[in-house]
Amino acid sequence: MINDQIKSALKAGDKTRLDSLRYLMSQLQNAQINKGRNNELTQVEFQQIVKKIIKNSEEAIEQYRQGNRSDLVESESAKLDVLKELIPQPLSDEEIKSLIEQVRSQQPEIQVGPLIGQVIKLSGGRADGQTVARLAASLSQ
Repeated sequence: MINDQIKSALKAGDKTRLDSLRYLMSQLQNAQINKGRNNELTQVEFQQIVKKIIKNSEEAIEQYRQGNRSDLVESESAKLDVLKELIPQPLSDEEIKSLIEQVRSQQPEIQVGPLIGQVIKLSGGRADGQTVARLAASLSQ
């Protein structure tokens, strides 16, 4: 999948997309090496790697903004857009609230930490931990 996208970016001459995909490919290969040659990366592991790169890019963008480096902000934002195409869209706040209520209805006495973990697990990784924590806190008030 990624190799096909790299080929099409090469043919189209899209340097930003090509650089982003090549970096992702190197991170995937590193994870594959760490996991072992005979073990394939799962879809969940793939998404975790992409999310980690996205998080790093978002942090870099914030640092560039603080340093008044609009050229680097623009470049990193373009790379971030490419990576965000590769993961499923995150759940909306309403969908996350629904999952929180579902877990709480099954386990009324559940603490916030385990609640967050179960909601993230139910969402298939499409819910961000910080968002779940924020919504869980607002619902418990």
